[in-house]
Amino acid sequence: MSQSKSKQTAAQKRDATIAEMMSKAASAREKNKHLIQKLRKDPSLADEVRERLCVDLRRGFSLPRKLLGPSASRRRYREHGHFSEELVTILCGSWAEFKRQAGIEDKLAVKQVERNVSKTLRAQQVAEYADQYVKPWDGAYDSLDMQEECVTLAIGSDFHSKYLDPFGRRVWLDVLRDEQPCGVRYNGDGPDFPSLSTHRQLPGHFMLSLQDEIDVWTQFMGESRKAAPDADHKWILGNHDMRLVYAMADAAPIYSSLRSHAFNELFNLDALEIGLIARSTFLNPSARMKKTDIAQNWETLLDAQGLPFWTTVHGFLCGQGAPTKHLQKFMTFGTNGHLHDERVVSGGSLATGVLRWYQTGCMAWPRAVGASYIPGPIEATGWGMQFILVHLYPHSRHVQVEPVHIGENIATFRDSYWEITSEELAAREEMMEV
Repeated sequence: MSQSKSKQTAAQKRDATIAEMMSKAASAREKNKHLIQKLRKDPSLADEVRERLCVDLRRGFSLPRKLLGPSASRRRYREHGHFSEELVTILCGSWAEFKRQAGIEDKLAVKQVERNVSKTLRAQQVAEYADQYVKPWDGAYDSLDMQEECVTLAIGSDFHSKYLDPFGRRVWLDVLRDEQPCGVRYNGDGPDFPSLSTHRQLPGHFMLSLQDEIDVWTQFMGESRKAAPDADHKWILGNHDMRLVYAMADAAPIYSSLRSHAFNELFNLDALEIGLIARSTFLNPSARMKKTDIAQNWETLLDAQGLPFWTTVHGFLCGQGAPTKHLQKFMTFGTNGHLHDERVVSGGSLATGVLRWYQTGCMAWPRAVGASYIPGPIEATGWGMQFILVHLYPHSRHVQVEPVHIGENIATFRDSYWEITSEELAAREEMMEV
């Protein structure tokens, strides 16, 4: 009982002390309320008054923990400060700047240096991870012979893992089995990795765990390898794919459930004999540098004379003129994905002759992949499902591109015709469930 009374007495003393401090602070503010008028009449007093304000903020910040503890909040100053809050606005602008002027927070220049050091350290960690687990597979398992009369490539882009259209998947695998191309190119955004994105997303719309999503994409590449066992398979890393590289370098607890920490092991690259196109340095402390670095991931095949002939790039130039911009960058025949809508443009020069560039549609079902961020009907975007079969003639520098169009209910290629099944329709509907 005596201990309870002792605690009650201590609390009462604390409350009485705080009340007395607040009363004295109110009296001080009343006494100093005319400083604003003095300051307006004589601006030369600004430095002196600002210093008094800073001393007062430090006083409030250093209150003993047994009373209130350290705090430089606006609310604390309103209750215990000896000067009007209006003076702070006049002399310091923002509350954050008031705390910097008082020496309670670091100056902006110091914070900037600290941020730069932090960004540089993280960039080095990402680069070290990529050097060990990603870069060694850049260009691995090459088997294309560009001295052949004709080299055929099957190229698809923007699969987005769970959103990979089940109907399009069947058509893709059928074409690989029937055509047996020399090369297969997964042109970026195989997985989607929304959980690693800074973009807004519809909560609950993507129900796969990180490991499940990795498994979905790895299984698809395995099925593609089985359908075209002798082809040169390459995965051109796109912006969605590289999210995992940056995340894995952080080694955050969220990734402890993954079966491996190594990018190459997660996707069974050696077992499937799949090489990467990963020309990025991964050393990019800023968002602008990261965007530029991702743009380094392209593959340019040479003709029989060793001249640049065909380029496959996921895509780093956007807008209506994206395929033209890519063509002008590379000045080769080529293709990009990334934008999900099909376009063909031509251009060239006296030195190169006429060139054509193909922007492919996506392999994901547009209505599902765009549901969380595209307003209005998805059809208005022009997004469509498609991949291409490319025939390269390295000796004559001739290129023939055959698109494989996948519609809502049917798909066609040459004299082949596919109809969607009820199971595939049901799988599409499952993609839309939240």
